[in-house]
Amino acid sequence: MANPSVIRWAVIPLVSLGILVLAAALSLWLTRPQAPRPEAPPPQVAEQPDPSIPPLEKPAVVPPPPFPSHPSQLPTPPTPTETAAPSGARRVAEVEPVIESTTGRITPEDVRVAIRSVTPLVQECFEDAAQRNRGPQTVRLRFTVEGQGEAGQMTGGELLASSIPDPMVQACVLDSLLDARFPAPPGGGKATVVYPFEFRVLGEAGR
Repeated sequence: MANPSVIRWAVIPLVSLGILVLAAALSLWLTRPQAPRPEAPPPQVAEQPDPSIPPLEKPAVVPPPPFPSHPSQLPTPPTPTETAAPSGARRVAEVEPVIESTTGRITPEDVRVAIRSVTPLVQECFEDAAQRNRGPQTVRLRFTVEGQGEAGQMTGGELLASSIPDPMVQACVLDSLLDARFPAPPGGGKATVVYPFEFRVLGEAGR
């Protein structure tokens, strides 16, 4: 059996060596270099506006106009009677008819009213030849009005004079008069009328 004193002298140095190693390790851990901590950014100071510079003005916002919701608020297109003829356009002028003879009672106003109803047809006759015949034009007709029941109607017509050398235009004007309704001369009479159709710019004197 080993001597206790020998064992004590062998163990004590080992324990002391272990304590020294632990102390050295602890000292190294405590003295290790510390990693630098990140610096906090400096606090931002709000930039003060320069009092010498005027502030920018925001553009005014204009709201869009309200869309009309009711049909009565919508603009209405002009009617044909509201549309004026282009400036310088030639039209069939209304002139004074000449009643050469009559066996009844028919006045120039009666003739004007009847011819006024077929003026759009006569206008088309002149416009068909307007490109070939510049300037004001005149077609002078003589026609007969006879009673046909309660109304009068043209029963015959002839060309007296024309500034348009186009028989198609002259025939077109005569055909338009067939649609006119004249007052019937009383007692079944008849009247002979002379009427010059003038195609010109309204307001200008006939030529």
